Amino acid sequence: MEFSVVHAICASLVFVTGPVEANSQSSIGLTIPKTVSTIVSDPATLPATFRTGHRLLSIVWYKLDSTDKSKRTLVYSYYPAAGTREAHGDFNGRASLAGKASLRIDRTTEKDDGTYVLAIMVEGVGNEEGFVKLSILVPPRVNVGPSNPYVTAWGRSATLTCGVRGAKPNITSLHWKKDGERIVSRPLDAKYSGGNMQKPNLQIRHMTRADAGTYTCVADHMVRSTSASLVVDVLYPASIISISESVTATVSDSVTLQCVADGNPPPNITWTKDGSRLRSVHSALTGDVRMGSYLIKSVQANDTGTFLCTAENDIGESSTKSLSLTIKQLRRRVATSTIAVVVGATAGGLWLVVCVGLAVYVARRRKRKEEKKKFAFYYNMGRRDPGNGDDRLEEDKEPPPYSSVPAKPTSKTPSYGGINTMRKSLGKKERRYARAMYAYRPREDNELRLETDDVIEVLEGEDGGWCLGYLRGRIGLFPSNYVKFISSSEVLAMKAGGPCQTLALQESVGSKRSI
Repeated sequence: MEFSVVHAICASLVFVTGPVEANSQSSIGLTIPKTVSTIVSDPATLPATFRTGHRLLSIVWYKLDSTDKSKRTLVYSYYPAAGTREAHGDFNGRASLAGKASLRIDRTTEKDDGTYVLAIMVEGVGNEEGFVKLSILVPPRVNVGPSNPYVTAWGRSATLTCGVRGAKPNITSLHWKKDGERIVSRPLDAKYSGGNMQKPNLQIRHMTRADAGTYTCVADHMVRSTSASLVVDVLYPASIISISESVTATVSDSVTLQCVADGNPPPNITWTKDGSRLRSVHSALTGDVRMGSYLIKSVQANDTGTFLCTAENDIGESSTKSLSLTIKQLRRRVATSTIAVVVGATAGGLWLVVCVGLAVYVARRRKRKEEKKKFAFYYNMGRRDPGNGDDRLEEDKEPPPYSSVPAKPTSKTPSYGGINTMRKSLGKKERRYARAMYAYRPREDNELRLETDDVIEVLEGEDGGWCLGYLRGRIGLFPSNYVKFISSSEVLAMKAGGPCQTLALQESVGSKRSI
């Protein structure tokens, strides 16, 4: 019975008591904001707090009628004594009490926009009310036209429409984009006009193929920007991009003539000669680009003439380009048998020359090795430095040819080792020398390396062929036709003359003189 009395009192207050603003004079310290905003579909909370030391009888939320402020719609009620909490009407399942007295509304709709009243009844104080305005923000809905895709022809003007609806509050600005780039229209612009808040529709004058693309109308709003797009397709005449150059061919050659053109719709390409249409092959290179090819597998003299390529697509005039084909007669061909005989004879002659050259080279090489072996004994007994084998890889630049070397004994047994031993074995004979006239690169380990103007002490052999000599601390062989033999007095004269090479002559063990 107590619950019924309280409910009856509240119901009577709904229609009788007018709205009372919550202020600092509130006996229960009721605080509530003036406005709350939220985006449609998002949850909204209308915050409210109060304080009292008396017993709380009820907390009730109402929504004022948008047309008649004296009418209220029950949204949510809470009666502590009865322990009941209930959402009413359209708010059932969406409204709940948050904190002490705040109202939470889930899944807000555009109808939730309006003024809400909080009524708090406290024992010994009575009923106090607070008012809050809930603003539901709705982003705009954008529609573009007149169709998608929108097809127009080259040279014409086009008007793209943009409609904006349902925005709360109204949009802040409007503009158009083409392929992601913003379009800026000016009052005296000959290309674009409109496309803004005052004139949402965009007008495009003198359409060309470059105007084809994706156009987007963008409406800016405090919640978020909303846009809609359409594709503009511009029909333009066929145009030949490239054609094969004029050709000069020989009878029986294969010739291919190619013609590439573009257009929207894609062009039809034809080849003609002297007014007669030729059978050609067509292929697509890209969306609007086509290629027409005409193949002549074996050209003849009567194929000479002018070939015409024509591209058309029923938009505007057709495009035409031409090329010339010139056919030359074949020269008299040599018989296949004659060619075979000439080739065979040439190959045989070359093979014979190669074989003879190899035989001569091998014979001379073998003879030279045998001659060098005759002095191997003298070289080995005085050898101190095995030398660098890499020089054998260099090419010998030697103007004179090798000469025959007279036979010498190869089984002689030495009494001493080294250059001093060999000098003593010569006794008091005058020393012999040779001056290098040409540079010589050793081919084997037992040969000396000669540079022009080197002075070599001759140990064996002055009668032509190979000699045994001493140079730069080494004993080895050198070819006599690369040197000029000189006497000791000439060597001393060279020393007195100045810029000669230095030759270390060992007079005795441990003593030297410079040449």
